[in-house]
Amino acid sequence: MGDDGAEGLGAIKAAGGMTIAQSEDTCVVSGMPRAAILKGYASKIIPLDGLGSHLVSNYGGERGATDKVEKNEKLEKNDKNEKIEKTSVSSQRS
Repeated sequence: MGDDGAEGLGAIKAAGGMTIAQSEDTCVVSGMPRAAILKGYASKIIPLDGLGSHLVSNYGGERGATDKVEKNEKLEKNDKNEKIEKTSVSSQRS
């Protein structure tokens, strides 16, 4: 309905990001994505009932795999830090 959202989408696209607009025929207010679509800022135009499956099939797997790797790296780092803390304690005998 305005250009502010469209300009934001344009900035994302210009920076190399993927931009998606909901199709006008499935919007409650059909004019909402119109400015972005007309300006060519929407890389994909998808109906509401297809948005979730599109996101999961195109981006869900990569994100989940990355999160698992990062989580495992953090756990390994925490384990190493705990071992260092446990072994750094010294006892003095008289």
